[in-house]
Amino acid sequence: MTIEALGTEGDGLARLDGLRLVVPGALPGERHRVRLGESVRGTVLAESAACLVPQARAEPPCPHFGACGGCVAQHLPQEVESDWKCQTVRRALARRGLEPAVSLGHRSPLASRRRLRLAIARRGGGIEVGFRARRSHELVDVSACPIAMPALEATIDAIRVLAPALSAVPLEAELTAYDAGVEVVLRGDAAPALDDRERLARWAAERDLARVAWRAAGTVDPIAERRTPTLAWPALTVAPPPGAFLQATTAGEAFLQAAVAEALAGARRVVDLFAGIGTLAAAARTTNATVAAFEQGEAAAAALRAAGVATTARDLDRRPLQPDELRGVDAVVIDPPRRGAAAQALALARSDVERIVHVACSPVSFARDAATLVDGGFVLDEVLVVDQFRFSAEVELIARFQRQKEP
Repeated sequence: MTIEALGTEGDGLARLDGLRLVVPGALPGERHRVRLGESVRGTVLAESAACLVPQARAEPPCPHFGACGGCVAQHLPQEVESDWKCQTVRRALARRGLEPAVSLGHRSPLASRRRLRLAIARRGGGIEVGFRARRSHELVDVSACPIAMPALEATIDAIRVLAPALSAVPLEAELTAYDAGVEVVLRGDAAPALDDRERLARWAAERDLARVAWRAAGTVDPIAERRTPTLAWPALTVAPPPGAFLQATTAGEAFLQAAVAEALAGARRVVDLFAGIGTLAAAARTTNATVAAFEQGEAAAAALRAAGVATTARDLDRRPLQPDELRGVDAVVIDPPRRGAAAQALALARSDVERIVHVACSPVSFARDAATLVDGGFVLDEVLVVDQFRFSAEVELIARFQRQKEP
């Protein structure tokens, strides 16, 4: 089979008698002899038996690549990886009848990822810490992660040593690197007992961690805070709550903030929707605009209020801002979660807002919401891909919508 393209998950795609073949690890232009697996709704997962006509490949920087499911594209040359992510966005938009210019705006370097989510499990007499295998719940124990900041990579082994000493082994660990140090949020089925809390506090001191917390039943319980993590931007300083969402890399974050600030030039009143801890609100404030933020999570909203931003805790899926609430607003910044913002996009389309800056982490939900805005009279000219999630199938993007003027 000749591989025609890369799919959204980074697999090679080919066609055979009307069937769509998915060939993991294959590159466009290569010719493979494949073993066919089961067909599901016209798609066959195939296995390469031999690569008969190869293409240029990159040397994977990680020893776990191929087993670990965290990365799917370490074998791609850099320009191929960038083109694949741009094509993923183009295809999603084309399915909605949209064909704006799509190009790479930013690519984060290796060793820059400041957030990791690790799985933890008992195996035999020991503890394994790592990532899930691809298309599997099987845990791949890892000792290195070259996309992560060195401080996070070093914490993986520390968790592997800590976990057996706890009476209840946590299920996951969320690691975040701040200037103040590393934050570790462990997730378990139940709150930790007193002896486990004491062990965790000692561990935080031994490892010189900034903060350790425990997540259970949707609640994050601080265990030890030796230094308060903060994010200091030119127009805003925020102290995020434990387990707060941050952009994946500081370089990607800086690119998004600069792009938002440029797009908002001249706006006087700005509304930030799905504001999180204020990453994009900070960019809006650099333009001297008055900013009002809306965020679903109460802890994040409280942190943003404490930093001096007028912030309302509100579920924008169930209670999107309506056109009358947006009257007099010059521009809206929106950065919804993966599911997108279907209800809010519809309300924005019906509003008098002239300008929208949209950040998204799912091309599919973004394309759906973009079509709603375009149907409502907005023009989408360009989309920039922000490649913070190197080697993964995750795609971040930023786009600007401008309301079309009446003739």
